[in-house]
Amino acid sequence: MIRRVLPFLIVLLAGCARSEDASLVPSGGNDSARTVETVRPERDDEEPALGEWRATLQDEQRAIEFGPRGAPPLFSIVCDARRGLMLQRHGLEPAGDLPVMLVSVGSETRRLAVTGGEGPIPMLRASLNGSDTLVAALARTTTPIAIRIGDSAPLILPASATIGVYIGECQTGALPASRGDANANAAAAANAADAGD
Repeated sequence: MIRRVLPFLIVLLAGCARSEDASLVPSGGNDSARTVETVRPERDDEEPALGEWRATLQDEQRAIEFGPRGAPPLFSIVCDARRGLMLQRHGLEPAGDLPVMLVSVGSETRRLAVTGGEGPIPMLRASLNGSDTLVAALARTTTPIAIRIGDSAPLILPASATIGVYIGECQTGALPASRGDANANAAAAANAADAGD
């Protein structure tokens, strides 16, 4: 009797297990992708954000920015007067104690202090010295760039030759200094001339 009942119990238990698995599968439609997304644990290999790298002007200075076409940028890179980079995460309000910007490119990762940026779109920005090895990694990367700030969702940027070209121009001095840096340099030169008199 037990031998006859045992296979039946195994089949019954297998059916129960399958029905539990089936209850985890979301129904069709666009909601299914969202449901799976919320259940899936956070991974380091997130998909790059939608958008493109493009040349732009910020405060009369050439820069590059990333974002969807026809929309405000999500991220931008600006060359500073010392041939370093300003990394700017757009759309995040500076508030309270500012977090750090964690930038990862391949095996290179940096924690950079951030400040609030001025302009019509709120932003957080971090400085990167031109001699930092992360600058070289950004210029030649073929893998996505991960930007993490505080508890906000990571921004995964696709690699692009545009980044390398821009950084190369910055480091060779082919990009003019921003208006603010140029004014500061002119004031410093005037002060030095006054001191020499």
